[in-house]
Amino acid sequence: MANKLFEQVGGTIKVALKGKNQEKIINMASSRGIFIWDIKKNGDDLNFKVRTSGLKALQSMSEENGYELDITEKQGLPFYRNLFRRRMGFFTGALIFILALYIMSSFVWFVEVYGNQKVEPSKILLTAAKHGVHQGAAKWNFSHIEVEEAMLRDIKEISYVKLDIRGVKARIQVVEKILPKTDISGPCHIVATRDGVIEEVLALDGQASVKPGDVVKKGDILISGVVLPTKSPYIVSSAEEQEEEPQPYMVRARGQVKARVWYEGYGECRLHEEKLVMSGRKLSKIYIETPWKTLFVKGPREKTYDFYEQEVNKRIVKSPAGEFGFFRVEMKEKIKETRDFTEKEAVKIARERAMKTLSKKMGKNLKITESRVDILSRPSDPILRARISVETIEDIAVAQPINIYPNSN
Repeated sequence: MANKLFEQVGGTIKVALKGKNQEKIINMASSRGIFIWDIKKNGDDLNFKVRTSGLKALQSMSEENGYELDITEKQGLPFYRNLFRRRMGFFTGALIFILALYIMSSFVWFVEVYGNQKVEPSKILLTAAKHGVHQGAAKWNFSHIEVEEAMLRDIKEISYVKLDIRGVKARIQVVEKILPKTDISGPCHIVATRDGVIEEVLALDGQASVKPGDVVKKGDILISGVVLPTKSPYIVSSAEEQEEEPQPYMVRARGQVKARVWYEGYGECRLHEEKLVMSGRKLSKIYIETPWKTLFVKGPREKTYDFYEQEVNKRIVKSPAGEFGFFRVEMKEKIKETRDFTEKEAVKIARERAMKTLSKKMGKNLKITESRVDILSRPSDPILRARISVETIEDIAVAQPINIYPNSN
């Protein structure tokens, strides 16, 4: 095994010696230290192998003694090296092509979405790009699991995301949520969605249970789907019919019930306020995690910022020996910013914050009939608090199915 390896590294030449008394050349070569082996007689020729280093001496010896020495085969690395030198441009181009192909295949060049029907593809693509999956993205810069989890958080209309990388193409499969139908086809009541004071009742089907001026709580029946027939004074019934009590029947209640509803929103502002803002400075740390230990590669070892926002990008590779991870930790510095507000400025900010809180509670396109702003703080308080109260008139009716079997499980 060692001899064959030496032959390949040093180079071997197979020759054919022509002439009479060929043993003379073999003996002369051995006496001068020229290593010859694999000697075989082939007709009038004598075939054997010689190392590259001894070829010139063997050729001179054969020529001086009237022998003809022909090279029949060359083997080993020196001859491949010579071939490489002669075709340097070809091999260099091939190497560059292979490297370019490898580098290009390490990036995502196409992104496609399938499985969506109602959610716009552009929304899915923008969300994926936000988390690192886009044309030209390096495959090691994002984690499949993290991208899938982030997309599920950002896009509320989907219940499942699968990111599949095939070559240079990223395929994003989504499954949309199946929302429950709000239409009720069977018997139902109309109930209140909020507390309020009834302003107007319009019962299209069913029996009105409230009238203007009534105070109702959330869940109270406004229009009943259980209707009790009333006897007309203009219809004369028989004695048997008069003794029979009218039987109630159920309908799908429909109608509109408007009520006065009140909302409150609170906001506050410190006269001397401190908050953390981004300074614009950042630093990165790079780690390599192996099954045995974590290796620090680049970046400052000590924590340099008192306040910061941290973002971790990781790439995990599974192997028979365990998981190997490449971690890039980016730390963005935050600094404290202080500001003093006048009472007028603080009132304005507290009102804006209170209105923002109020807007989250209220629905859209509501008719506001009255509003009031109250300052709840004293002049000596370090925090100025504001309360906004508004009165609206809105439709508080919503359908609720009638439970025909209330005691059934």
